[in-house]
Amino acid sequence: MARRSRLATTGALMLAEPVMGMTGWYTWAPHSVAPHFAFQDPGSGNILHSACNSNGTAIFPTDEPHTFPLDVRPRAATPLGVRGWWEDDLGTPVASLFYQSTDGSLINAFFNCNYETGDYEIDEDGEYSISEEAGAPSVHERTGLSVEELGDAGGFRVFYHDADSRVNLIAYDDDTDWVYLGPVSTKSAAGMSVGSALTSGTSISVIFPHEEENLALAEFNETARNRWTISSLPTPFVGTAPTNRTSASDMTLDDSEDAPFALPSFDAGSTHLALAADTNAVTSLFYIGTDRRLHQIHQLNGNWEIAEDQQDEWPEADDESARLAIVSEQWSGEVWLYYQSGGNITELYQDEFGSWAEPRVTLTRNETAPASGSNNESEGEGNDADEGLSTGARAGIGIGVTAAVLIASAVVLFFLRRRRRLAYESKSPSSNPAELHDASVFSGLRSFYPLNRNRGERGPWSDEAHKNDAMELNPTPAPQELDAMPKYELAADGELGPRRTDGYGSPELPKR
Repeated sequence: MARRSRLATTGALMLAEPVMGMTGWYTWAPHSVAPHFAFQDPGSGNILHSACNSNGTAIFPTDEPHTFPLDVRPRAATPLGVRGWWEDDLGTPVASLFYQSTDGSLINAFFNCNYETGDYEIDEDGEYSISEEAGAPSVHERTGLSVEELGDAGGFRVFYHDADSRVNLIAYDDDTDWVYLGPVSTKSAAGMSVGSALTSGTSISVIFPHEEENLALAEFNETARNRWTISSLPTPFVGTAPTNRTSASDMTLDDSEDAPFALPSFDAGSTHLALAADTNAVTSLFYIGTDRRLHQIHQLNGNWEIAEDQQDEWPEADDESARLAIVSEQWSGEVWLYYQSGGNITELYQDEFGSWAEPRVTLTRNETAPASGSNNESEGEGNDADEGLSTGARAGIGIGVTAAVLIASAVVLFFLRRRRRLAYESKSPSSNPAELHDASVFSGLRSFYPLNRNRGERGPWSDEAHKNDAMELNPTPAPQELDAMPKYELAADGELGPRRTDGYGSPELPKR
């Protein structure tokens, strides 16, 4: 049974101190997509999370918060990363938590949702060190952390800082388990924040400060010889864009002209970066500045610029350079942001058309509880081969869903978005944390995402791809020489076509 953190104080008092590490993710359930967030309580050091049975929106009870039950204690101000999905066999959401322990290791733990209580209960295998299993040469004692999950193209990708403050990558592949893939840039970061976003397929963008007033954006391209291409903003690099092979001494900023803009209220040492990508692979950066305001910078026609001012609509954060959680997946184009404001956790929502809803305080409970017993049974045939499956088996990805399931998912997603948009339009922002939320009742129907644990080729993340010089830590490491392999699945018309990249399917746990 998951532990609960019972507080004698009110929710406002609980958030009297600045939130430390913070992260966001989403999970699917029948007829619902729910954003979630988690943060480290500055008083106890516990990692609190929104209710795992949240229905359509993140629910965070303040009288008795939900707590991840951990045996390996996280360090103070640990960075956090979580990815989640619907586990069809269990009929419940699953969360994979990443954090840094007190001894400096990068820890991963898996949790199953108890739909009756809203608590996450730890998997029987408990926590384990992925930095140790991957053979990472070093981890910075105050590392940043960002996690992506590649859908049916692969497993987890974990970005962190080594002892030299360079952003590194460790990855899971179901043939090789956790592996160390070296730095994405040879240039040391100017701060310990790192953000990432899955832009399309296996393409990932990673952002971090490389100068006091400039950010580096490393973009992965599975077809390029040099896998990571690095750009700088707002001041660009001189000449050809550097790659993960370029020596740090050869990365020179172009000072011949003034930068097109300056990062407003930005502090490289303390600002927390959050990255998002929409359905057109257009990237947006969010951060809370030293002015306690939320700032957005986005790409338009390939150029970065400061987004339209939303200062009048977005509430001021309680602290300078405050932490924030972002929930964004490229296939949907929707964005949720969570941060501390006025002693509460504030939620901002942007729909797939780019329109922002009115900010509101995170709700404390669902208006309608999930139907009793409807989430513990799954219709359809079981899979005897899944019994006794190791933790390692879950970090890989199953094959794509069938055409009929894809069509049903698209229809449900359309009405879900329409309902969510209407719900936001019909409600005014509320500062009452006890406000009730109009959420649908779970029907107990089978998930859109049938679990398939069959292993397949991993394309650019294959076993052979990991046998190269990129795994060696040196001043000018070679890139990941990864062989691209096409992925196929049944399309809606029954024809065999390219693999979907919209997050369908269930990951598998890493082997122990």
